[in-house]
Amino acid sequence: MPLPAYERGITRHPVATAPVGMRIAEHSTVVDPAARDAVAALVCSWEFKRRAGFAVPSEEPTPGLEGVLAKRLLGIRFVEPVRIVWADESGFGYETRPGHPIYGEESFRIDERGVFTARSISCPSTALWRVLGPALRMVQRATHARYVKIVQAEAAASRTQ
Repeated sequence: MPLPAYERGITRHPVATAPVGMRIAEHSTVVDPAARDAVAALVCSWEFKRRAGFAVPSEEPTPGLEGVLAKRLLGIRFVEPVRIVWADESGFGYETRPGHPIYGEESFRIDERGVFTARSISCPSTALWRVLGPALRMVQRATHARYVKIVQAEAAASRTQ
């Protein structure tokens, strides 16, 4: 079964309708205006993913950069090849590459009003991962919730400095 087509950079902005065969996941939180710059600096870098427990590339996210994210789950090391599709002062987004359990795109962005959003469109990348789809969605929801907590912690820490 071929993987669905989608426009690269689609997760940079709200997605009204997912491409056929893909799901939208989105988690947001609002940060205090005084904390916006600190949160923006965090979500523009790999430090954000590192705090979520991922091994990350050494280079900063820039469009076209290819790298590998990795995370241990239940004692298994999952390797996740990615390519940055956009990056600016508000955050960045990447598409998954062959070998990643999920096919699609994920982004992290804080807008000018202080709304942080982790957004993805995705589907399992292979038949094996399709069978494990419910588990993938559960892990994805938990990871997005972790991103929100990381942003909230950074916002709180920046207010005390």
